Amino acid sequence: MRTLDYQARVLDTLDAYLDELKAEKAKADKREKLLAEMGDDAEGMQVPDFTAKAWEAMKAETREFRIKDRKLQDGTIALFSPRKDGVGRAVPNVTLKVPTGGGKTWLAVNAVSRIMGRYLAKNTGFVLWIVPNEAIYSQTLKALKDRQHPYRQALDRTAAGRVKVMEKSDRLDARDVDANLCVMILMLQASVRSAKEQLRMFRDRGDVHGFFPPEGDQAAHSRELAAVPNLDGYTGMFPMVKDSLGNALRKIRPVVVMDEGQKATSELAHDTLYGFNPIFVLELTATPKDVAAKGTKPGRAANLLVEVTGRELHAEDMIKMPLNLDPRQGADWRGTLTAALGRLNALDAEARAYGADRGALGYIRPIMLVQVERTGKDQRDGQHIHADDVKEWLLTAGLDDAEV
Repeated sequence: MRTLDYQARVLDTLDAYLDELKAEKAKADKREKLLAEMGDDAEGMQVPDFTAKAWEAMKAETREFRIKDRKLQDGTIALFSPRKDGVGRAVPNVTLKVPTGGGKTWLAVNAVSRIMGRYLAKNTGFVLWIVPNEAIYSQTLKALKDRQHPYRQALDRTAAGRVKVMEKSDRLDARDVDANLCVMILMLQASVRSAKEQLRMFRDRGDVHGFFPPEGDQAAHSRELAAVPNLDGYTGMFPMVKDSLGNALRKIRPVVVMDEGQKATSELAHDTLYGFNPIFVLELTATPKDVAAKGTKPGRAANLLVEVTGRELHAEDMIKMPLNLDPRQGADWRGTLTAALGRLNALDAEARAYGADRGALGYIRPIMLVQVERTGKDQRDGQHIHADDVKEWLLTAGLDDAEV
């Protein structure tokens, strides 16, 4: 597959970021080692967050590939939003904003290649590839298992052909992770531990091998639990680590690829995914989502590394249908909806006229999609456009419940 201009820009920006990240990580590791050697004399001294340092370096005006400021919905500039894993370590997290149809999966496999080689300096390990629904799960799994597919070939080049594409129910052995690039496709719902004891990936199972000490070596199990405090284990007089997929992931520290990353912004999804102790999180989405602060919980902005525009896709002939844009100024969303509903009614009239001459074969039903700012039942605050606000307006405009 030919690398398109906007795809090259995305990957070049990622390369520049990974170089900064690796340099800042080396500095942080050196300082951490020094403070450990100082012992009590290091009291009060801290290791800087290397992910924040790398992000700031990428915002320098002199850079060819740099991160640009973006505004949040409240008009403030989005600041870098740090992420921590389940034991409190800083986790690099970046979002690539790519419009639908822009080749997110192609960018993802090539980004994995760069993360493994340029940042981690290895070609074996574990990638946890999380998708939002069953349709994308099936498509991604089929493409990555097909050795003739460009996506799989990109991974094969990364690992010199030693690639294992897996599902969560497959047997997992530490030797496979050491010798191969293992890519596990996982559906978002399967990874979120709303009822962890009921989820297979958090249960002790007999086909996860080589990650933890043998049964009976209590001292070794205690050391594991001390080294990785968020491991699930059996408590009591003889603590023991569970041989679960979830625990294996915490020990491995996978690279996480989040397809449609905006769908994993709930507190539960965030805590679960970062509870896998990832070493890097790459999100790809057409619509990045920022999470507002709530109570004692701080907000989380999407760390937008690079944005691909619709114009860039159009220049590469990636948009196959005509687009008619009607940009409107101001914050009157009701006026925008009025115009959109008028356009919908006009299209409906044209569709009916078309269908009248052709019968059932000519049936066309125009639809209108409305994107809102809030959907949760407790998020209707009068300041943001809520789904219920839009529904109420549409009902007063003459539509009924079945049409909305």
